[in-house]
Order: sequence, then structure tokens, then C-alpha cells
Amino acid sequence: MKPIRMLTVLLSLLVLSGCTFPSGDDLLAAPKPSTNYQTLQAELEELIASGISYTAPVEGENRSSIQLIDLDNDGVEEAITFFRGSSSATSNDFKVYVYRKQDERYVCTGSIEGTGTAIQAVDYPVITPDGRRGMVITWRLSADGTGALTMCDFGSDCAPSVLLETEYSAMELTDMDGDGAKDLLLLTTAPDGKRVARLYQYSGGSLSMVGEASTSAETVSVERMRTGHVRGDYTAVFAEEKMASGVGLTTDIFVYADRTLLNLALDGEDSITRSTYRPVSVYASDVNSDGVTELPRAVLMAGYTDAAASDAVFMLDWYAYSVDEPPVLVMTTYQNISDAWSLVIAPTWHDRITATKTADSGISAVTFSEYVGRGGQIPLFTIYCATGSSRDYYAGRTDLLQLGETAQAVYFARITDEAEQSSLQISAEELKNRFSLVKQDWNN
Repeated sequence: MKPIRMLTVLLSLLVLSGCTFPSGDDLLAAPKPSTNYQTLQAELEELIASGISYTAPVEGENRSSIQLIDLDNDGVEEAITFFRGSSSATSNDFKVYVYRKQDERYVCTGSIEGTGTAIQAVDYPVITPDGRRGMVITWRLSADGTGALTMCDFGSDCAPSVLLETEYSAMELTDMDGDGAKDLLLLTTAPDGKRVARLYQYSGGSLSMVGEASTSAETVSVERMRTGHVRGDYTAVFAEEKMASGVGLTTDIFVYADRTLLNLALDGEDSITRSTYRPVSVYASDVNSDGVTELPRAVLMAGYTDAAASDAVFMLDWYAYSVDEPPVLVMTTYQNISDAWSLVIAPTWHDRITATKTADSGISAVTFSEYVGRGGQIPLFTIYCATGSSRDYYAGRTDLLQLGETAQAVYFARITDEAEQSSLQISAEELKNRFSLVKQDWNN
């Protein structure tokens, strides 16, 4: 087995710094590791002989068994190596070893141990304004998403020192206060059983919790966490969460202001006006490209009265949040989640527009109409999405208003003759300007 182990190490070393993995003749002609790396290889062979085997993080950007990173910002890379027990009794035991280059060889400065079903991910956040790095290792504990986290810093000799060990449900590494160093925001369960967000900052060799905030009620799991901004140029973390009912999403918005961790979805005298729940699964997004992340609120289109009805059709009012002021409406859209397109709804249309959806033989359609009361409608235009064999037939047809095309679908529209009877009539050019394909990551 030794030749296989040697090849494994060699292949790992070839991709240490994120380089493209060679194949074919390029692989056969790849240069051998330098003398320095050969000494590291010898050290690792001794570890493998003790009854452990190589492993690697299963998610994230850093997935090699051996990774090179300059931890102390001195221009020389350290080596981080990942192993797990090689027997059935020890397969859930993991060790992460740190090696520092000294003269012509690598010397082990210490290790971190963990237990779980896998190493979920590893990150090396800059934790000081002058560029020194820490290490965050997350461990997968079970298939239901439960995880544990270990955060370390490194001494002058690059020896790892554990700063925090805790279970968590979601986390984000981001600079919340603008000092150039990453902070750790994690969602976890408090001793009283309530779900909370906790913000940790590194200073003087220790990691301190500098704030705690409640999460929204009735949420059960985190679908996604992303860093963005709210009005006033505050960095914010947006936690998209599933509801206990299984319907829709709620977004908690965490901001660190005046040395306090705030949840803008809850804080404020009138929490109702700040609510981020919507019965449709659409994520927060910078919908108008102004640098601020907006939150959608679902609004029934004209003529629909029962939000729980299976045929209910919604628009989305997009609100920008801030620390000191009520949310501000910045745009309204109709979002077709399944077909991945969006249409801007003008303010003058807001309470007058309605829509109906149909689908047949590879073509789905949404017809927009002016609602004139008591079920009366004036059809304005229909937007179509054609997939499969229908796609090629409709692509490029000059008798249709072509809106866009992807590898999977063709989008086109037809303006009705009846639109001339409505004050909401728009031109083909305006319709094209209001339409866009959706590129953001949504939960379908």
C-alpha cells in the first residue's frame, strides 16, 4: 500500500494552493515534490503507520487532505493536514495537524482533535487587522444538519490553541465592525432551549462573545446565511430560516451597532412592520443593485383574497431595512420561481394588476391583466417559458417578443389586442426592460 499512499500525497501536493488538477499526459509529466515537501511526506508517512488515514473536508473551498496557508502573515506557508482513524472503531475520530517550515524541513507544532461523521469544512479567517489568521473547523455530527465547531488561533511558533468549541446550527465569518478582521456569528441553542445568535470577536489572544440576539419565533432550521448590507452602510448577516409549519421563509437580519448585536427583524417598537416572513420561498437579494440587500414581502395580486389557496398568486414588495428607521419599500416584482424569471411591477400597477398561470406540453405561461373588479379582467400580455423540444421551435420566432434564452429554456411574450382598452398598456420595449432572468440562488 505504500506506493498508493505516496501517490495520494503527491496528488494532494499538486493541488495545495487551489491549482487546477492536471490530467492525462500533464499528470504523468508533473514535477516531483521539492525536497521540503518530501520531508513533510516522510513525517506524514509515520502518522499513517500509526493507524490513521488521510481525509479531507467535504464542503467549502478548502477540500484537500494537505493544505498550505500562511497563518502568521510572515510570507512562509504552513501545512495543515487532515486524518481520521482507519479502523471501524476509530473512523469517527479526526485529527488536524499543523506543520511549520523550519530550515529545510517541516515540524509539527500541534494538532486539533474532533469527533463526528466527517470534517464538514475548514476556513482560515483573518482574525487581526494586521492579517494573522485563525482556523475554524466544523464537524458533521449527524445527517440532520447538527454540527460542532472548533476555532483556533496560533502562537508565535504557529502552535494551534483552541479558542472555542461548541455545537451550532449555522455560522458566518464576516467583518461586522469594519476593522478588517473577521468575526464569528453563529446560531445555536441556548441552555433554556431557545435559538439565539451569538457574535464572537478575537482580541489579545482570546475569543469573546460580544453580543447575543434572539432569532424569530417558529423557525426550526437555517436554509442559508449570507453577508450583505442594510441602509446606513452597516454590514449585516441575513439568516434565511425554515418555519415550523413548513411553509415559507423568515429572514433574521443581524447587525452589530453601538457594541450591540441587533436582529432587525425583531428589534423596534413595531415588530410587525419589520416582519420578514413570506409564504413563498424567495431569498433576500439586492434586487435593485444599489448595494443594499432587500427583503421580500408577499402581497396577493388583485382579485385574490385567500393567501392559503392553492391558486393564490403573489407579488413581492422588496423592503430595505436600517438600524434606526422603518423599512423602506424600494421595488415590487412578480417572481416566477419555477421558471426563473422576474418582472418589475410599476407602483401605478400595484393594486390593479393580476395574473393567472397555466402550463401545457413543455410551455408554461403567465398572463397579466388589469383587474377591473368583480372578477373582470383586461388581458395585457402573456409571458411564456418553453423547455424541452418546444424550446427550439419558439427560439428566434419574429412574430413573438423574444425576452431571453438559456441552455434549458426560451422566454418570449405576446401583447394582447385587448391591452389597448387599458390604461396599463405598455410597449414591447418597456416589457423587455421590465423582464429579467433570475440568476440569484433561490429555494425552489
